[in-house]
Amino acid sequence: MSENVQKEFRLEREDAAELLRDIAEALEEEEQLNIDMGDSKLVQPLGGLVPLRVYQDDSGTEIGFQLRGEG
Repeated sequence: MSENVQKEFRLEREDAAELLRDIAEALEEEEQLNIDMGDSKLVQPLGGLVPLRVYQDDSGTEIGFQLRGEG
């Protein structure tokens, strides 16, 4: 059974860029994403479609996407 995770991070620009590179590399080359989050690890099988959401208001732009496994 998978564990539900809900965390929010504030990353330095370089750390955010590295995380995005790791996600992009997994999407291009791997069957699953593996991320070490300090006290826990995130493992997510990857499917073909990646739903993307862009939201913008006066405080900034939020970009979110959902990684889904096959099925």
